[in-house]
Amino acid sequence: MRYFGSKNLEKLMNVHPVEFRYQNFSCGWGRKKSFFKAQALAEQKGLKALCLEDGFVRSLGLGKEGYPPLSLVVDETGIYFDALQPSDLENLILKNESVEDKLRAQQAIEQILQFGITKYNQKFQTIDLGKFDQKIKNILVIDQTFGDQSIKYAGATPDTFKSMLRQACIDHSDAIIWVKTHPDVLAGKAQAHFTQADFSHSNIRLITEQYNPIELLQQMNEVYVVSSQLGFEALLCGKKVHCFGVPWYAGWGLTEDTHAPLHILNGRRNQPKSLQHLFACAYFHYAHYVNPVIGKGCELEDILELLIPNIELQKKLKHRYIAYGFSPWKKRFIPDFLAFPKLELKFQRYLKPKKSAQVLAWGKKARQLKDHHYDHITTVEDGFVRSVGLGATLIRPCSLVFDDVGIYYDATQPSRLEQLLNQVELNAQQAQRATRLQQMLIELNISKYNVGELKRLPRPEHARVLLVVGQVEDDMSIQLGGVGIKTNLALLKEVRSRNPETYIIYKPHPDVQTGLRVGSIPAAEILRYADQIELNASILECFEIVDELHTITSLSGFEALIRGLKVYCYGLPFYAGWGLTQDLYKSERRNKKISLEQLIYMTLVEYPIYNLATTKKMGIPVVRPEDVITSINQQLDQAVKANKNKKSILAPLYNLLKKLG
Repeated sequence: MRYFGSKNLEKLMNVHPVEFRYQNFSCGWGRKKSFFKAQALAEQKGLKALCLEDGFVRSLGLGKEGYPPLSLVVDETGIYFDALQPSDLENLILKNESVEDKLRAQQAIEQILQFGITKYNQKFQTIDLGKFDQKIKNILVIDQTFGDQSIKYAGATPDTFKSMLRQACIDHSDAIIWVKTHPDVLAGKAQAHFTQADFSHSNIRLITEQYNPIELLQQMNEVYVVSSQLGFEALLCGKKVHCFGVPWYAGWGLTEDTHAPLHILNGRRNQPKSLQHLFACAYFHYAHYVNPVIGKGCELEDILELLIPNIELQKKLKHRYIAYGFSPWKKRFIPDFLAFPKLELKFQRYLKPKKSAQVLAWGKKARQLKDHHYDHITTVEDGFVRSVGLGATLIRPCSLVFDDVGIYYDATQPSRLEQLLNQVELNAQQAQRATRLQQMLIELNISKYNVGELKRLPRPEHARVLLVVGQVEDDMSIQLGGVGIKTNLALLKEVRSRNPETYIIYKPHPDVQTGLRVGSIPAAEILRYADQIELNASILECFEIVDELHTITSLSGFEALIRGLKVYCYGLPFYAGWGLTQDLYKSERRNKKISLEQLIYMTLVEYPIYNLATTKKMGIPVVRPEDVITSINQQLDQAVKANKNKKSILAPLYNLLKKLG
């Protein structure tokens, strides 16, 4: 297959691994020169010409701002916006409707409307509901970029836009006529069809704000369009749509086509079709999708699952942040988690930010700023499924938390996670997802750092075996989550005094064991209170041979809960106080009894942000916890294979040395 186009097209094809079933084709883009060049070659060589275009759910930002598409359409017959000839999409729509497809389409439409998913999902301005008076009619007239190919091939001209605006004013003399410009025009990258002279009617208002199209459409009574995709999104919102060109969704009995030049169809669209059928044909069967996490084709639902957390986070984020006090190492990966369109991130390592600034700061630095009465602080810390390797050894994290209330390990004040848990109510899908995540973590043996040997440990011959986990003693989770007991030795003494006849295994924290952090206890002192020290095995292997876990505030308590162990807390970690653990102390703020599924969902899905460096080229900062778990599992598998290969290569040398004594 050969394709023709600009360097942008070549770059796009390189990063978009659509699995083409085609051979001996030439292809080009839309109705640009690249397509006609491909078409000429096809005619010359007896090949078939393919036409490529962006899909209908394209990206997290504008294509003209460099965001590559997550979807493409590949058309053998024509292209969806060219009504002058048939297209693969038109032929799909002409087929019989499928009950299964329509049910699937309805579920996807509901998700799209709930989260405001559109073609370009950049950060939008919040709609001022007071601007659109619902006591009178609000009519939306949609402009497009001047020279847009879909206008000509929908049987329209630049003058059609002026005729459309005049007709809207005639049809709705008692309404406010809102004119929406295209995002590329607002970004200064394209020209509009209307000028100020076209807005002489007293009822016309211009929308220059970058509102989410779905949210905007929901404020309108009716919509006027030439060929824009927003016309179809208006149909999804249940609005009456007047077409002045012939877009792909016109002529099927769903739009008001009095002013549309339907004669250019030559009678092709002669069957009424349902909205769900049109959606299924366009979004399921016509468009191809790529999952940027795995680099392979996927379904629309996978793209929606990826876009939703990115869209939701964009809504919460401010436009500009000062990242204060971050080390050069952290500075390398922090921007990956916040690589959203138009978000400005400025690093200041030593110069303190202004008190009015929105500030990101890591752990202790954030606490110091709060102590100096900074109000707009977001505390950054590692997430709960982090990496293969320790942060102390400068291994890049795959998850972070950005908490604008407090931080999860600080029991002295509220945190965003605590608020989420106090308010948690899961629907059936969310509860099922929490259960699936729990199963993934257990089956794949995934923890926070994924260090230590995965070797089977023999269970001590004792009726009751406890695991006591050590921590980094100067860590903020001990300082702010510990209450009376704040050292590893004090914890060991307390556990032994409460369990004099029980077999106790003590496992030091990996950072302490490697000498990188504070909290070491001499082995002889440990063995005064514990029966065994476990240094090398993974914490997950320890879980297999114990009945209970005892901790001050360690995350291992949460990991033990996930695996069904009884957990005793001698401090106030984030997972204590909700009725799931045996607690020495109580928090008055934590007054809700929750399920393990609710704890898992809020802790692993809602609270952290997940990022993989490999998705950067596709413009997706946030991935799902499932994606990170899968990636970590692949890294662990690769490490095991590499270790086996290393041993097999060195085996002859070992055997020779053995023979030589």
